[in-house]
Amino acid sequence: MASNLKILFAVSELAGIVKTGGLADVAGALGPVMRKRKQDVRVVMPAYRQALASLTTKVVNVGEAVLNPQCKFGFAVHEAEYDGVPIYLIEHNRYFDRPELYTHRGEGFEDNSERYAFFCKAVLEVCQLQEFQPDIIHCHDWQSALLPYYLKSNESENPFFANTKTVLTIHNGAYQQHTDACMLDAFGIDRKDFHGDAFEDHGQINLLKGGIAFAHKITTVSEQYAKELLTDIGSHGLAHILRQRKQDFSGILNGCDYQLWNPYKDQLIPARFSPKRLAGKQTCKQALQERMSLPVKNKTPLFGLISRLTEQKGFDYLIPALWEFLQHDVQVVLLGSGNQATVVQLKNLARAYPEKCQFHHGYDNELAHWIEAGSDFFLMPSLFEPCGLNQMYSMKYGTLPLVRAVGGLRDSVSGYHETRNKATGFVFDKPEAKDVLECMHLAADVYGNQAVMKQLVSNAMSQSFTWDSAAKEYLQVFRSIF
Repeated sequence: MASNLKILFAVSELAGIVKTGGLADVAGALGPVMRKRKQDVRVVMPAYRQALASLTTKVVNVGEAVLNPQCKFGFAVHEAEYDGVPIYLIEHNRYFDRPELYTHRGEGFEDNSERYAFFCKAVLEVCQLQEFQPDIIHCHDWQSALLPYYLKSNESENPFFANTKTVLTIHNGAYQQHTDACMLDAFGIDRKDFHGDAFEDHGQINLLKGGIAFAHKITTVSEQYAKELLTDIGSHGLAHILRQRKQDFSGILNGCDYQLWNPYKDQLIPARFSPKRLAGKQTCKQALQERMSLPVKNKTPLFGLISRLTEQKGFDYLIPALWEFLQHDVQVVLLGSGNQATVVQLKNLARAYPEKCQFHHGYDNELAHWIEAGSDFFLMPSLFEPCGLNQMYSMKYGTLPLVRAVGGLRDSVSGYHETRNKATGFVFDKPEAKDVLECMHLAADVYGNQAVMKQLVSNAMSQSFTWDSAAKEYLQVFRSIF
């Protein structure tokens, strides 16, 4: 096998072009890093309205995707380049010319499964139209999970793909895309493959499950999350199929974009700082307190949070803990949007403790940087977390993360209980209010010992989670197939 691979990333979003979550960050970061390693990486994605608006493209081909004998859809292939990586965009206005990527007014489009089945079929046509014979098609989440199946079932006799293998990365196993079984024929899924060891899931089609069954290798975004996905309690129902593929399944921790999140050169924060010059961090704390209408109190520990307001993020037990915690000499700054009931609860919390707690509803990128830079501790008590990025940002800013021992949080944060002076944050185990409360109290107590805090901050800021390391591990997985 040649050391230089031809790799096609089949993605539904790409950071810098269109993004709704971490999938876009992975796809956006790995490509350029692998190109620097002399790999021939290209990206194929839908030509969303937003993507065409943000890129300069040219139409280089037209083709037809055949979902089944009765459903044939024409498309155009746009070509562009982003961050040194060639990109093919599949234009089909019926499916992709929409205001949002996956949802309308918070609800998923009813034809999402059909849209991305078409995308998967079209990807294979684009390869042939552009005469790009990939060694690896790297699929991401349910949106491209049909590609391994189509490659094996429809293209097994096609010499063009004779040496092409597939890798499927699970970014969040909770999102699997279930569809009524009546769509089997429409999607070109053979009924012999509709069973419990492939696409069938409680009488429905499960796209992600089918992708797991047919991909050559499966990865996820941290080692700990890979272990959790093999358990009944942590697998979102995927344990059975993943246990069958255990030998082909591994976890690779995501990297972090230190070009955007780095206190040495962050132009969005009030003052820059480094491990040897921490005065700027105190300036950032004071500025954050003033901006959020909190009293400027240098000796009071300030806890920050930036999050989607969803059950996954642990608010069911964090909010009761905060009601108790805010009775003490502490401050909390919260930034997020999502579940309306959670919004109301956080507003009530801020209303009850206006000099200790402030909540900004929505997302503000500059404020997010201020919270990372100005807080002493960062709250990330997730129910589950495949990888997580904010704990990595926090450590670089000397803001000690307080996390639950799950997924990538466990893989990236060394807890004070276990490692003391080598710790990079604080870790608790159980998804219960008393456990997160105890952890917050421990952090507040440690804050009172500035010698210990200085050591922990130094430990945290010295951590480095690079995409180069992640790219190296992905390439090892790719090469292990051949």
